[in-house]
Amino acid sequence: MNINDYSQCSQSGSALIVSLIMLLLISLIGVGSMQGTILQERMASNLHDRNIAFQASERALRVGENWLAGSAGTAITSDRLDTPESWDGTADGGVTVAANDDQLSADPSYHTGWVSDFCPGLQAGAPCFERFAVTSRGQGGTDTSVVILQSMFMPQPL
Repeated sequence: MNINDYSQCSQSGSALIVSLIMLLLISLIGVGSMQGTILQERMASNLHDRNIAFQASERALRVGENWLAGSAGTAITSDRLDTPESWDGTADGGVTVAANDDQLSADPSYHTGWVSDFCPGLQAGAPCFERFAVTSRGQGGTDTSVVILQSMFMPQPL
């Protein structure tokens, strides 16, 4: 056999087609992983925003309970919120807590309202407790991340 016989063999060019298909598959895998990463980043951001809102609401709740511990006589005339889940934080006598936090889209607030009397002792002269609902509302970095907390608080009898 001579060299001219090898040069006249026909070539099909399948290497180009195979490499283009491999490039397409690698591109699809890359785009899919980028979309998954973007989704995870959004979820982490939303969780962080919710945690900031929760901490702000928790702070307002504690401020409200501390205020109530010293001012139960004043708070006995206010009613608890009928629908705390739709409370905007300002209506119905809400008290704003200055947070001085640039991460928050709004300062948290709280509301205290009388719920009922609670008399645990059956003996005559046993002290009764006033039971109050303390509701707080906090917003995270955006106004769509809202956390509303509520606790039942019984200060020492008057």
